[in-house]
Amino acid sequence: MKNVIYLFGPTIMIFLGINIFESIPITFGLFYSWLFLIPFVSYFRNPALKSSFYQSIKTEKTLKSIMTGLISGVLCAIAIFGSLSLAMGHLFEIDHVSDILVQWEFSGPIMWLYIFILICINPFLEEWYWREFMYKRYLDKLGTMRSVIITSFFYALYHLLVLIPLVDMPLSVIATIPVLLAGLLWGYFRKIFSSITASVISHTLADIGIILFYIVYLMQ
Repeated sequence: MKNVIYLFGPTIMIFLGINIFESIPITFGLFYSWLFLIPFVSYFRNPALKSSFYQSIKTEKTLKSIMTGLISGVLCAIAIFGSLSLAMGHLFEIDHVSDILVQWEFSGPIMWLYIFILICINPFLEEWYWREFMYKRYLDKLGTMRSVIITSFFYALYHLLVLIPLVDMPLSVIATIPVLLAGLLWGYFRKIFSSITASVISHTLADIGIILFYIVYLMQ
């Protein structure tokens, strides 16, 4: 039961912030508090988990994982920026997206704080939660492949909640597929490197691709 709560927890936080409060500050507060506190409290209660996490960062494949993260991340950033630029005006309207972001309070001077969080904090916390904490909770019970698939699915699920107000159905569902594929890729990195280093780097660069699109086309 606890694992089920952990799987749905981030999605519930996003739902409350986006659909109930309609506020990016509240959404960030709820979402990132969950991603940080749940693993932190678990590691505090179980020192073995903490030791295992440190080992997942210090591996003999560190250089290779860094290079893998950089290369895949650059490719992801290019693909994201390019695909969004091509889809603009065809699959979604810039004015509609911009109005929703303003409604969510993703605007004004504080917007740069949000951008900092999305680039510098979001990739680590999401990878720590999904590719480290949740991955290990299911690894012994279900094996590597199922653990990667389950964590990737629930990672993509709350991205769908964000996309639904921005992009009409069923395009919002289709737009979530690349998020799922990215989760599977980063889960694969976690498996082959026994580390979240590559996934964090790749995730960071992918988020930069999204932010660059926002700055170029949506920033007011």
